[in-house]
Amino acid sequence: MKKITLLLWLAVMSCCPLFAQTVTTIASQVGIDDDLILAPDGSLIGSNYDGTALRRLTLDGQVEVFATGFASPNGLAYDSQGNLFMADNQGNKVYKFSPNGETETFATVSSPSGLLKAWDSDTLIVTSYTGNRVVKLAPDGSITEFLTDSRLNGPVGLCYDDDNTLYLANFNNTRIFKVTPEGALLDYANMPASGRLGFIAYRNGYIYATLFTRNQIWRADAGGVSEQWLGSNNGSTDGGPDEARFSGPNGIRFSPTRDTLFISDYQSKSVRMITNLDGVTSNRGVNKVGMSLSVSPNPASAVARARINLPEATTASLQLLDSRGRLARTAFSNHKLPAGLHELSLPVSGLPTGVYHCQLVGEKGEMATQRIVIGK
Repeated sequence: MKKITLLLWLAVMSCCPLFAQTVTTIASQVGIDDDLILAPDGSLIGSNYDGTALRRLTLDGQVEVFATGFASPNGLAYDSQGNLFMADNQGNKVYKFSPNGETETFATVSSPSGLLKAWDSDTLIVTSYTGNRVVKLAPDGSITEFLTDSRLNGPVGLCYDDDNTLYLANFNNTRIFKVTPEGALLDYANMPASGRLGFIAYRNGYIYATLFTRNQIWRADAGGVSEQWLGSNNGSTDGGPDEARFSGPNGIRFSPTRDTLFISDYQSKSVRMITNLDGVTSNRGVNKVGMSLSVSPNPASAVARARINLPEATTASLQLLDSRGRLARTAFSNHKLPAGLHELSLPVSGLPTGVYHCQLVGEKGEMATQRIVIGK
């Protein structure tokens, strides 16, 4: 009997990689509703935007106040020395918490929201939510302007990919941008326009984003094509992708090994854990945007073709945007397309040489984007 039981256990374990993602609640109503970060000791530090405190949460569900007395704790980041930094959004301050427990006001910044340690130094990248700008905060507390752009609309989310490319996300309209080292914005992806985007995180070629007003987690691939990954209706149910529900997912942070994803629920003040990240994703239609877009030749000069794949019929628009997000040309607008593959002419002749973004938008706000270089 013991031998049979062991064989069954080994069989189950060998099949685990085929199982879908699993969502588990670590703790409910613990006063963590915003950004969260893994501390050096393996616990989670989480912000309470609707409160005044940072809290420490262990993975077995034990919670304690880490620091308090703030206006609206928001973004979090560690430097290489183990100092924790917190953006107090409505308090207009960035605070520093040293490993020995000392707290100090590190800098005054207008409505600081997201924080990220620069990949090559202890300089902090800081988004200003109401200021619609990004600054750099040096280890000595000095501030320099980094990025201003008319397309910024409540910037919060920040992350790097494996190539140390910086990504920046708007809270108010769910647009995600790539940022050049010189501080220029390149359009990358749009999540559903009806949502609000909390924070972003990177793993294995995807940018993951919390759409907390839609109770969903989305992701975009290297080409900026977006899909609904987990979540649907409001709720707190644990389980696989068909059962799991979120209640305003907001903070999002991968473990150092990137095999576990942590989410804070804004509405329930809970912290969720997602495991088996490489498991099979649910094939329910609600979970996937599904539309895809490719353009060839690329680079293009006089003539280009757009190849579109639609999982279901939709009314769509296809546009070319320049590198600053301005409309350069419309291929078609509000055109009814049946499900399946479509190859259409893309009018590029006469456009100035440069980098453009071909953008396909469906009737429900779903989007696929392809970067294209247009030359003479």
